[in-house]
Amino acid sequence: MDTVTSFFQFYPHLLEESLFQRILTQIVNNSKSSNALVRTSAVQLFSAVRSSANAHGVLTVNDVLALPKAGRSAGPDHRIALYSMLALLHPATAVSQSLLEASIPLLSKEQNEGAIAALAPSLGMHVAFLLKTDTDKLNNVTQLLVKEMNSSKPAVRRAFTSLAGDIFYEGGGFLDGEKGVAFANALVPAFETSLKNASGNLLNNPAGALEGYVAAAVFLGPFLRSEQFSEYKLCVCTGLIDTS
Repeated sequence: MDTVTSFFQFYPHLLEESLFQRILTQIVNNSKSSNALVRTSAVQLFSAVRSSANAHGVLTVNDVLALPKAGRSAGPDHRIALYSMLALLHPATAVSQSLLEASIPLLSKEQNEGAIAALAPSLGMHVAFLLKTDTDKLNNVTQLLVKEMNSSKPAVRRAFTSLAGDIFYEGGGFLDGEKGVAFANALVPAFETSLKNASGNLLNNPAGALEGYVAAAVFLGPFLRSEQFSEYKLCVCTGLIDTS
């Protein structure tokens, strides 16, 4: 596979869909291997054909996530390899919608922290991109995001709170749009809860301080710079953060 990867690293043309799909099938098959070197090589080959992967983005999302969606992955190492590939997909309307609709439910069900860490960071830029287009396609994503930011599972709660923070830092410019403001307002109560939990019971908080830090960073970063939230964001933070 290393020879094939080397070839595509220097191949300047986009692959036709049928040819790309055949290569992608081999990549997905090799990502199931119990051999770590084979899995790594599969991800490297995907990286070498990432231009074609982005050109055929919806197809890529569907094929890469087919086994995890069906509950038929070969284990967390397999999912980590697949989720690592998703980080190479650039935001675009159809790709981002497809990726988020498939990935957010997978993230909420994922039990392995390594797989969570591989999947969550790849999603923020796609949410931010869609919000910048003032899309109305994110209602289900927003509802699930808010729900899982309050999950009883610390690993899931950390993942979704971090994802929410990534969204605002990937592109807070969407806060000027109607859909972006609605999205931010939907997440405010969850951020406030994260901040209260972290500041009020830090030593006994099973999730640690991360959620509180993310919430504070959002309130004192993107929200502070947005005129839409100037009336209350500092009141919330100054009441919960000891600045002495």
